[in-house]
This record gives sequence, structure tokens and C-alpha cells, in this order.
Amino acid sequence: MEARAPFLLPPRPDLAPGDAVRAPRELMSGPGRSWDAEPRWRWVEIRTGGRWQPGQVERWHLCQGSTRWMALISWGRDTRTRGWYLYDPATVRPVPRQSSPAVASRAPAP
Repeated sequence: MEARAPFLLPPRPDLAPGDAVRAPRELMSGPGRSWDAEPRWRWVEIRTGGRWQPGQVERWHLCQGSTRWMALISWGRDTRTRGWYLYDPATVRPVPRQSSPAVASRAPAP
């Protein structure tokens, strides 16, 4: 179940002040809209464990009746480095594809 619903995972034990916050189950279980991330928002940095990590937004979700955006973000090979997070510009920020070697190296080949 956890592989299909990463937002159900408990918060990471190494959550530091200022880190991205996992989306609450209540927001994810209700009706709403989900869609694939646009190319300009595909590559991001997410703050986890007190550090900025290069990541990839896979999908966005907006719960009906809410103004809180959530993003399915992955940034590593472990399933615990993938999940639904509340969007906050202080913890998730877009990265220009041309300016980051780490992001550019993860970009798909043409």
C-alpha cells in the first residue's frame, strides 16, 4: 500500500525546522484535481533533513475546497525519498534547468 500511496508514510524522523511538510491524509483523500507537472515545474529543490535536495515533481494535486497545493516529489532511489508534500515556496522551489548541473544530469536525454 505504501508504494501506491506515498502520502500515507509517516513523517521522516529526521525532519528539521524549515523542512518540507508531507501532505496530510485528509487533503489527499478528498475529491480534487491532479495533473502531471509542467516542464517548467518538473525540476525543483526540496528542503529535507535540513538540506536542499534536487528533486522532480511528478504530479500536482489540489483538493476541492482547499487553496493548499500538494506535489508528488521524488529526489532519490529510496521509496522514503518520494511523497506528497504541501507546496510552500520556502521549502519547494523551482530550479532553472540550465543553471543546475545536478538537475541537468538527471534530465532525460532528447
